[in-house]
Amino acid sequence: MYVNIKHLKNLKFNNCQNCTKCCENKMFAPLILEDIKKVYKFFPIFIIFIPNPKLVIPLSLNKNCPYLKDNKCSLYEHRPPACKIYPFSPWYGEVILDLSCDGIGIKGENLPLSIKEFKNSKFYDKRIVNIEEKLEKTNNWIKNQKLTYLTKINNIKIYKIKYQNEFYNNLIQSSYKNLKIFNL
Repeated sequence: MYVNIKHLKNLKFNNCQNCTKCCENKMFAPLILEDIKKVYKFFPIFIIFIPNPKLVIPLSLNKNCPYLKDNKCSLYEHRPPACKIYPFSPWYGEVILDLSCDGIGIKGENLPLSIKEFKNSKFYDKRIVNIEEKLEKTNNWIKNQKLTYLTKINNIKIYKIKYQNEFYNNLIQSSYKNLKIFNL
């Protein structure tokens, strides 16, 4: 369950301590255009409609993330932006916190529960600066793409982007070499 951080008080983060729950059955992670350069080598990039089109990567589809090896992320230094800041997510113009994360509780270090605290925390990532503008730019880019239906998972239709000779599109086309890693 995700909740806006401004509605929370007195929560702490007791670190991950070998927990891999966030690597298990999380489905998709949203992207903005600048993320494409960071993830295309390891993840296929798709468009899904929930209900509006979103640029995403699969993290796990019906099983754990394929990069989870011996209860550790085998891509840790190259993990997707969504994984770096979890249990936080900066989507839709606000910072939200996933309360289902087992690291959240009443013991440990104080969680940042304001935008100012968040910007000064270990969870902060510069991609969050002007996130509303970056989301709008991403959404406008998506509108200009031609899509091809790929498959449906848990009632979510997944679309590949048809090739158009353009920077982000070229990277996304290259990302499809990772389809077999996710059994697609």
